[in-house]
Amino acid sequence: MQENEIPERIKKRIDLAKLFYPLERKYERRWAKLLNFGFDRTAEELNSLSNNLNFNQKVPGENTILWLDPDDGKVECMFCLVYDITDLDLVVSIFDKIKKHSPVFTYGFVNQKKDGEGVFDIFRFSKFSYLEHCNRVKMPKSEKGS
Repeated sequence: MQENEIPERIKKRIDLAKLFYPLERKYERRWAKLLNFGFDRTAEELNSLSNNLNFNQKVPGENTILWLDPDDGKVECMFCLVYDITDLDLVVSIFDKIKKHSPVFTYGFVNQKKDGEGVFDIFRFSKFSYLEHCNRVKMPKSEKGS
């Protein structure tokens, strides 16, 4: 199949699979900073990105963001933020939400406080791999005290 023969939906899914890997250093720092600012700020940035990629963003509950296909309303991507990795219920809730919403991709942003302030691991979940480490993002040391 030639690239120009790939359906638009599949092209968008390929873009979703590459959202957080690889990332240039400046984007690693930017995402770490946004995640460190909290859910609302992260949701704002993801909303801007969803508009650029032609998805509709919905926030169905605390620390969860959905990107829907504008044509059929199906969930293409979900984002879950976990600020306390020691709370097993928060981790299990990601899988519960995957089961409920059936997104093609899910990204879990996990605050790794034990490794320092402003350190987040990004995990990607899909039908191909329900737990794949995608990236680690860190705030610059100069901004951690800000």
